[in-house]
Amino acid sequence: HTMDVILQEKAISFKQQGIFSFVSLPYSVKLLWAPIVDSVYIERIGRRKSWLIPVQTAIGLLMLATSGIIPYLLGETDGSDPHVKTLTSVFFLFYFLAATQDIAVDGWAVTMLQRHNIGWASTCNVVGQTFGYFIAFTGFIGLKMYGIMDLPQFMQFWGIVFLVSTAIVGVLKKEVQSNSEKRVLLSETVEDGDVETEEELSVQDTYKQMLNIIRLKSVKLLIVVLLTAPVAFAATDNLAQRKLMQRGMKKEHVATLMVFITPLSIILPGLLSKYVAERPLSLYRWAYRPRVALSFAATLLVYFAPDFHAEENSESLPLSFFLCLVGFVVVRSVMATAMFVAVMGFFAKISDPKIGGTYMTLLNTLANFGSNIPNQLVLFFVDKVSFSNVDGFYVINSICVVGGIVWFLYFGRLLNELQDLDVNAWHVAFSQKKQNQ
Repeated sequence: HTMDVILQEKAISFKQQGIFSFVSLPYSVKLLWAPIVDSVYIERIGRRKSWLIPVQTAIGLLMLATSGIIPYLLGETDGSDPHVKTLTSVFFLFYFLAATQDIAVDGWAVTMLQRHNIGWASTCNVVGQTFGYFIAFTGFIGLKMYGIMDLPQFMQFWGIVFLVSTAIVGVLKKEVQSNSEKRVLLSETVEDGDVETEEELSVQDTYKQMLNIIRLKSVKLLIVVLLTAPVAFAATDNLAQRKLMQRGMKKEHVATLMVFITPLSIILPGLLSKYVAERPLSLYRWAYRPRVALSFAATLLVYFAPDFHAEENSESLPLSFFLCLVGFVVVRSVMATAMFVAVMGFFAKISDPKIGGTYMTLLNTLANFGSNIPNQLVLFFVDKVSFSNVDGFYVINSICVVGGIVWFLYFGRLLNELQDLDVNAWHVAFSQKKQNQ
């Protein structure tokens, strides 16, 4: 997000911003190599550490290498425009490594926690992401504002932190692999009853299991939900802030808003953990409606926003607008966090621990794909639907809001039906066994 805001402030076109947004593509397609991460490992190192250690080491080294060329890539050394395509290539590699790390961490979370504590996996996920986001964005903006650290120094520091923390995990954290983590139980019906046999999952077997998961009716319905639900928020999440910065709002103002959001995003997952453990999709359904309403409110917020370039003191926001903006951002953050915690908790609850990394990655990939694709599309189309007196943001956001209302009317009940299904309805082995009987 930090690079995204820096590029917005450099006034590159929405099309160029759309090109840079492709850096997040690995999170939408990481399913393609998830079975490899889930199946190939060095036993004496550990199933997850076999991937975490080299991937995190590569991220640390890439940060150190990129820190030396980032001023040039941003056009700061020669006063040129940012080299968007080269930046996209470099950060695409960052995202690819981070997505691979994510696969290993997701799988480890499913097997590390006991089943009655699995709801805490999403809580840890959200708190960790929020804290990291705060440090990488608000923390960096603050350090740069006070002349303590610039972007190259910031990247150097965190490159070293990545290398040190990876060494600590490699030496001190022991990975205990459960028997069910690597094996799938195949049941055969015989005269005396069911006899369970264990069979090692190869990479090919894991890909087959993944396809079998996708064929489950429950998963097919969930896929439809994940691919369509985020459309309602695409314009608000991806264009509203850009429109405000286009009018002159500074990245320091955006960073200030994070001061209000971060404590809520850290505390809220813990407060919601009880609901996530019991009926996570009820929480998702509850938060969806007000979030759609907030998307409509974003239209009003952008429309009535002052022209910050024309303000006498552009370093500060008008008090009335600032209060409205804080209120909007806080409420939106609460609803977005509730939905994220709910859906992550549901994923952890239904995932089969025998293929935890692949299963969690499948669901997370679909969720990322459902949000990333609409976010990228609105960037490419916002200028195309702009007219002489009508900004394209209002057109696209209106379409998204109407789409969100229609979605809730059609899919709202389906959320309850999905979470009422028995957990075995989400597991391949159970379905195969039932079919054989």
